[in-house]
Amino acid sequence: MSHPLLRLLVDPRPATPSLSIGLLVLRILSGGLMALHGAGKMVTPFTWMGAEAPVPGFLQFLGAAAEFFGGLAWMVGLATPLASLGVAGTMLVGILIAHIPMDDPFIRLSVMGLTTGPGEPFAGLPTWLVRAGGRSAGGSGSSELATLYTAVSVLLLSAGPGRFSLDTLLSQAREKKTPAVTG
Repeated sequence: MSHPLLRLLVDPRPATPSLSIGLLVLRILSGGLMALHGAGKMVTPFTWMGAEAPVPGFLQFLGAAAEFFGGLAWMVGLATPLASLGVAGTMLVGILIAHIPMDDPFIRLSVMGLTTGPGEPFAGLPTWLVRAGGRSAGGSGSSELATLYTAVSVLLLSAGPGRFSLDTLLSQAREKKTPAVTG
């Protein structure tokens, strides 16, 4: 890897076999779920937020593409840093423009009989953190899932995709083609 920007496309960092197995499982599961999360949006990528959306169509497309293609990239471990940046950015924007303005809690519990009614605090915890009951009127649920995908993105950015990834295969192939420089 001669240029630092290439690391956005191919992450060559080595990882132990056990860490690589864990990263593979995480990438396949979270990547598949993220791709499914974005798949419905890719049906109408420029208008998935609706006609009254405050977000321009091009940015809606970038969000849908980051989720769908970023999830696919995670699954196979290709362009993992770029995919992770796209997913993290999209999830953080979702938290900022959808969850916080709707006063969604971090976690919304659907537990019968533990509170006096929907929207009430759960076990004395602050309502911004946990609320019981279903979605509030006009609310979009909770920021729990978006925060979890952001955490997966940070992990993949910091640990890399592991040995069992296309990033590693491409990096190894590139090293074999490039003669070693001796000084």
